[in-house]
Amino acid sequence: MYCLRRTYFRFHFSKAIRYSSSRSGLDERTKKVMEEIKQIEYQLQSRSKQAASLPEKVSNEEIETIYKELSAPTPPRPKITSNYLEQLQLKFLDTRKEQLGENMKRQLPSSEKVVDATLTSTEESSSMQDYTVQDFESLIYANAITKRAKEAEKAFELMQKYNISPSTRAVNHLIDAYANVNDLPQAISTFKRLREYNLKPDIYTYSSIIKAFIASKRIDDALVIFERMKNSSIIPSQPIFANIISGCLKANKLEKAWEVFDTMRLSYHQPDEVSYTLMLHACAKRGEVEKSLNLFEDMVNYQLYPTDVTFNVLINACAKRPDYYHEAFSLLNQMEEHYGFQPDKITYNTLLTACSRKKDLSQARNILNVMWNDMKEKGADSLLAPDEQTFTNLLWCYASYQPTRSTNKTSEATGSSTALTTTECLMPTEIPRKRSDVAKEARWLFKLAVSHNIQVTTALLNAYLTVHISQKQPTEAVNIYTKMFDKFAVKKDGFTFSQMLEYCYKQKDGVLAWKVWEDYQTFLESKNQEFGIKENVEESIMEKKARQARKEAAAIREGWADQQQRELCITMANTLARVNDLKNALGIISTELRRCSNLGAPSLSELMPVYNKCIQLEDEEARQTLIRLCPKNKTFKNSKFKRVYT
Repeated sequence: MYCLRRTYFRFHFSKAIRYSSSRSGLDERTKKVMEEIKQIEYQLQSRSKQAASLPEKVSNEEIETIYKELSAPTPPRPKITSNYLEQLQLKFLDTRKEQLGENMKRQLPSSEKVVDATLTSTEESSSMQDYTVQDFESLIYANAITKRAKEAEKAFELMQKYNISPSTRAVNHLIDAYANVNDLPQAISTFKRLREYNLKPDIYTYSSIIKAFIASKRIDDALVIFERMKNSSIIPSQPIFANIISGCLKANKLEKAWEVFDTMRLSYHQPDEVSYTLMLHACAKRGEVEKSLNLFEDMVNYQLYPTDVTFNVLINACAKRPDYYHEAFSLLNQMEEHYGFQPDKITYNTLLTACSRKKDLSQARNILNVMWNDMKEKGADSLLAPDEQTFTNLLWCYASYQPTRSTNKTSEATGSSTALTTTECLMPTEIPRKRSDVAKEARWLFKLAVSHNIQVTTALLNAYLTVHISQKQPTEAVNIYTKMFDKFAVKKDGFTFSQMLEYCYKQKDGVLAWKVWEDYQTFLESKNQEFGIKENVEESIMEKKARQARKEAAAIREGWADQQQRELCITMANTLARVNDLKNALGIISTELRRCSNLGAPSLSELMPVYNKCIQLEDEEARQTLIRLCPKNKTFKNSKFKRVYT
């Protein structure tokens, strides 16, 4: 019985265990199955979503269109928005004189006749009781503003003749008269008279003498007077600061200009429109467009009125940088649209320089059409009548332009965002595709300028010469250099010789190079005689400074400063090396460059054509001589990867 019970218990117990174990296994499998079902459902949902998001079947044509759009160059993002000026909410002040006012002035009697009549009546008067010191001050002032320094001096002498004590104001007007005619010695002499008459200089005295120094290009001396004035507890006025800044810019002392501007802004005065405009010009000189825009916004925030000069300078700043090319035209459009700004000759001449840097001949021709049509429509009242600067800048556009097969497509693309509306076309609509056609059109433009009595200047002929050099028209280039300067009685300058020597270097024309070099030496000799010390003539310190200032200004303006002379010597040496004349090439390096020794000896990298020619001709002696003349260049080993004409 016991055994039966035991057997029964074991049977039911094992059955219960098997049931529980099978049930737990079933739960685990069920969970796995459920998870797999969920995963399958998730995959099905994601696939259905992907299928729903897929576009319709794309044709091959659509694929090609999409590919072209993706592979097309990204258009430049505008750096100045189309509503930039509108957002500033500025007020514009046009300072240009209207032609009506000029015509009215012509109908008035000449100021010279009025001054002569006043002087005559003063001299002929037997009694001076009716004349006061204020009358003489007015008379001297009238002569000063009409640039009649001798008559102003004569009126000043009459004061002493009739025992009228000169006043500080009278002396100030006389100094200003000499400053207006750029007679610095007489201005200084008049300044010294203050002590003779026991008079003290005031702010206007310092203003006039500073003006005289700056007019004579002696900015360093003007700065000395400026510091003396501040040390005398006289606060410089805004016009004095503006005059000093202008002098620094003309002398290319940009850091000093910023220093003076910051001194005025932080310690003396809030800058006015003139000062801000001058500093915008300083930014333009260095191509600092971003800085100029910040300065312009500061000007507007101080409730100052930008003038036509300010707008032109701002456009010039953008025109200096090819990456701001379109922004220059955008600014002009905004100025015209929102503030009624009338672009003038200066505006379009500036834009022509931008076209030259951007090599956009199409836009340059549009600008000429606009200017020409305005001149035909308005005649003498036109603000856009082309002048010699217009044609000079335009010819530089032809010089920089490189015709290609895709010329028309390119011109349309570049000109679309900066298009100017023209009613009539002086120039043909199609851009020349060949270099010969570019030169032909440039010759037509030059004849057009001459036929309309445009003054033929050295700069104009230099641009005309460069067109034929860059467009590979050797016969015409040589003809311009040898004949046309003499034909128009125009003197060559350093830039003329620089262009021709570059031409000789590329053409391997040693004969012409020697002719250009001899002409250049004659030119330098004439400049040394013009600005050198005259024999048997004693020169004061003041006269020496004035002569040196004139020489430096002329050298920069005419292209014969020390750095430019050095570059021409290097070009000539490399040209001679290309025609196998190593002896004379080394001679020029050793002798001519001594005149520019303050700039340092040339490096081997600058004279690679000479060095390569020494190796090519196996002239070891010439190579060693060249190495002795030139300091070693650290990057000389890698120079073999650079393309050099030999």
